[in-house]
Amino acid sequence: MTTDAIAERFVIGLDDTDTPESGGTGKLARALVEAFLADGLGASLGVTRHQLLDHPKIPMTKRNSCNAIVVESPTSLNDIEDWAVRFVRRNAERGADPGVAILSRHSDMPHVLAFGRRCQQELMKLDDAGTFSSEANVRLRALGGKRNGSIGALAAVGLRAGGGDGRYVDLRGLRDLTGRMTAGQIREASEVQNILDEATGEPLDRDDMVDTGAWIRPRLVDGGPLLMTRRSAEERRLWIPVDRHDEKHDE
Repeated sequence: MTTDAIAERFVIGLDDTDTPESGGTGKLARALVEAFLADGLGASLGVTRHQLLDHPKIPMTKRNSCNAIVVESPTSLNDIEDWAVRFVRRNAERGADPGVAILSRHSDMPHVLAFGRRCQQELMKLDDAGTFSSEANVRLRALGGKRNGSIGALAAVGLRAGGGDGRYVDLRGLRDLTGRMTAGQIREASEVQNILDEATGEPLDRDDMVDTGAWIRPRLVDGGPLLMTRRSAEERRLWIPVDRHDEKHDE
């Protein structure tokens, strides 16, 4: 990798890397980001979780969700693909059925976004994933015996690249936001800059107090994180994140 190469943006999609007894695909996605940064390959723009169709005919561990990571790197698409596949093969749970998808600037984003949206509404098959990935010029690798993880991985890159679906489960500074913080402190400590009042749609003032709880999960809106809040019923001068969860589950 040359230091004067121009960084390009890639979206990496992951699915079915876990088992019912393990920590979940979100955990592996965050580990992938850590390894990507440690290897000096580029920068991360965060991990998002995307909910797909919940249906009895769809094999899943807990909830039918997939994860996507946006990275910026001067490394070639081939090298990014090889690195991601090696990482997932090395770190996915034994017995899992992982899939990896890589979307680049050469991909037909609207086409793969359409696939992701269909995965949220209907049963999609392996043949569908193969057709859509080929037509959209998205690298798709099925690394498990049944190959089912490739469906969710392809959906993940489409939904993330579309910029309007899912929740951030990893982002610079996100996991350091604890307790009560002002909107200004949140903006200074993290990549979460867009903090709105749900009732008015207006940005919170820098001195407005937000109870972050154990873990906030900003929405992916217009290609970036948005933290939607509502005024506390108990304390009028306190705002509560709408999309906050006090239990981290498998994310």
